[in-house]
Amino acid sequence: MKQAVDQYIRFLRLEREVPSINYLQRLIQHHLTLVPYESFSKFHYFALAPDFIPPLPLFVHNLLEKGWGGTCFTLNMNFARLLTELGFSCSFVRVEPGHLAIMVEIRGKRLYVDVGYGSPIMKPVDLEARPQHKMHGFGEEITITQKQDSLYEIDRKSNGKTFVKKQIIWESLTEEEIADDIRQSYLDVDENITMRRITAVRFNGHQCFYLRNNIMKVMTFRNIQEIQLNSLEKWQKQVQDVYQVEEESLKESLDFLKERNIILFE
Repeated sequence: MKQAVDQYIRFLRLEREVPSINYLQRLIQHHLTLVPYESFSKFHYFALAPDFIPPLPLFVHNLLEKGWGGTCFTLNMNFARLLTELGFSCSFVRVEPGHLAIMVEIRGKRLYVDVGYGSPIMKPVDLEARPQHKMHGFGEEITITQKQDSLYEIDRKSNGKTFVKKQIIWESLTEEEIADDIRQSYLDVDENITMRRITAVRFNGHQCFYLRNNIMKVMTFRNIQEIQLNSLEKWQKQVQDVYQVEEESLKESLDFLKERNIILFE
């Protein structure tokens, strides 16, 4: 485990430090920049078991060798495992529907952390400090509003319009208590859109690259450019250049969708 943790930290271009809010913030920022949100690995893990989350050593191996990050459960669970190994106190929180985030307790504060939403939540959020928090980045506005004692709404907007809204259930949970949530995230049904499209997000300096199937958006703080990736060759080259994901997992993902009658390229 120590070797995997050391490799993980080196990949994040950081070193071991005493747990602090400042160190946590840098870990989050580096993670969002260097580890992609992507569904290529989710399709692969589904083939292993319908509730498979890679243990930390396998997650790190695939990060280094294949360029994989993951979707919310894989990313946040393994980031929480890393934080725990570094001496932070971590648990999980449900974000309904279909999402998972982390609660980090430090110096009497309970902080909301999320490296698995494909969103620019670049810092730990002290939800309990005030009733509303606003964050901005890459053409996106994120507002977290307290609704009840342990209930918060997280609203993501682009160009002033909401494109996803979820509820944070602000109660501490263990890995065992979210086992059913993991199984639900892997449901191989059309209603579970995560299992029916390719998604990848990477933050790179002043740019955010957002891939949905064969359309890539390149977002900066000022504008959004949309790139149509109409051929398989162009798509593979662009995706590999941006996300550094191995070619075989791209092919696996296309085959996975094709088996479900979703054909991106003839």
